[in-house]
Amino acid sequence: MNERVCAVVVTYNRKNLLRACLQSLLVQTRPADHIIIVDNLSTDGTLDLLAAEFPQLHVLALPKNSGGAGGFHAGMKWASEQQYDWIWVMDDDIRAHPETLERLLSYGDIGDLIQARKIENGKSLIWEAVWDLNACVPITMKRELSFANGKPWTSVSYANFEGAFIRRIVIEKVGLPDARYFIAGDDSIYGFLASFCARVIYVDFPGMAKEYPTGNPQSRFYYYFPLRNRFLHYEHFVNAGLPISRKLFLMNTLFYMAGLLREIAQRPKERSWRNVKTVFQAWRDGLAGRFGKPGWI
Repeated sequence: MNERVCAVVVTYNRKNLLRACLQSLLVQTRPADHIIIVDNLSTDGTLDLLAAEFPQLHVLALPKNSGGAGGFHAGMKWASEQQYDWIWVMDDDIRAHPETLERLLSYGDIGDLIQARKIENGKSLIWEAVWDLNACVPITMKRELSFANGKPWTSVSYANFEGAFIRRIVIEKVGLPDARYFIAGDDSIYGFLASFCARVIYVDFPGMAKEYPTGNPQSRFYYYFPLRNRFLHYEHFVNAGLPISRKLFLMNTLFYMAGLLREIAQRPKERSWRNVKTVFQAWRDGLAGRFGKPGWI
């Protein structure tokens, strides 16, 4: 069966990383049938670069910065409406191994949302996890237990939009990513919801790579979105009918919040009132149901 694949790349102000990502997609042993770049209103010349170096690719220029979640929402909506069989999603800082798409397609008879292993800064990311339903977050294992036991793939109940390969029928059943997340957590909850109606699997193939600077101070994003967006996870779990205790959820979230504040206090590069206020704003916004793009971005 000749299934059609659309790759969706979401970008914002990282044109050099985007260039490397697109170059990796254009040398796949099994080429994507279409590549769409969703631009979140970049101001660094991204559109000029795309017009000059990748004129054959389709650009979906959004009228505002809607974050990664909004970008994936828009890109997956477009690809689904065009009736592509598979949508391959990723951020602009991802590079795909030349054989990745071919390998992902080979698992199509056993999976509907398929994810390959990811290499971060030259090391394989430990990503196998289970959900803590009291805290409403996935907990990563200390090692890839399934792969260590010789399994070539394993079923999971979460996703990562840094290379997730999604059959269109999953989008038809689950819907589009929740744009209210803006960034952080929209992909993990999407995999959770998909696991109730589709086969979500994680395969032992290092198909995706990501490089990022280490040792730099954390941004406000780090102190805001993972905390605030836990409340969106909680909302989705409640709507799905899971027996979630709000008291336990709030206790776990307060514990996480305390950990962030302790981290700020213990790290000189992080120690600022701005970061402290960001943590408390994340808590307040989550409690109040204020999601989407915060006013300080």
